[in-house]
Amino acid sequence: MNIRVGAVIAVFGVVGFIGSAHAAELTGAEIKTFLSGKTAYLQTTAASASGVAGSVVIYWAEDGTALYKTPSGSMLHGKWQVKGNTNCTEWKERPGTGCVRYDKTGDSVTVLDDASGKVRAKIIKTTQGNVEKLVP
Repeated sequence: MNIRVGAVIAVFGVVGFIGSAHAAELTGAEIKTFLSGKTAYLQTTAASASGVAGSVVIYWAEDGTALYKTPSGSMLHGKWQVKGNTNCTEWKERPGTGCVRYDKTGDSVTVLDDASGKVRAKIIKTTQGNVEKLVP
């Protein structure tokens, strides 16, 4: 009998551990805190706003403007705003890219296309300010 009880406890413990490892979607307030006034370093997929996989840098200014340095080094310029639990950015050079949501697991943040659910990028790190001195 004690073996069965121990097995049940072990199973629930493993299920609880696995459940805690699931991604948590960032709320609108968390997105603002996470991005506003910061530079984000990302590893993108072909589903990204630039349409190319690679390393990118995005500065999310507090005034709602954004600068995106693509893997090729070209710049995208746009305006960002939080709508619900998504970040919606309208890039002048690539209009209509839609909104994204952010799923966080531990220190890892995944950027997902809100409409398709496809992974657009992984955020490697963020730093305060426009540390890359990106300019329009």
